[in-house]
Amino acid sequence: MAATKTPGKHKTVRNAANSGDQRRLLVALRNLIADSLDSGKVSPRDLAALTKRIDDISKEIAAIDAQSKEGDHVVESVTIPDEPLS
Repeated sequence: MAATKTPGKHKTVRNAANSGDQRRLLVALRNLIADSLDSGKVSPRDLAALTKRIDDISKEIAAIDAQSKEGDHVVESVTIPDEPLS
């Protein structure tokens, strides 16, 4: 009897890639790498490269998020530094 397949991580990445949504793909890749790192099955040889890649992906996601918030007056008002009172 075949086991019922639930959407796996490879399908999540594949669906994200097929969606054409760059942010969605980056999030799926970040999560896949995080799951691999958490599993403890990553070889020591690959550990440094994967940790570097997850950091890079996180920065790319943050850049996309920041770019999408441009023009949002609430976000802009929060990011304006305070000026000292004279």
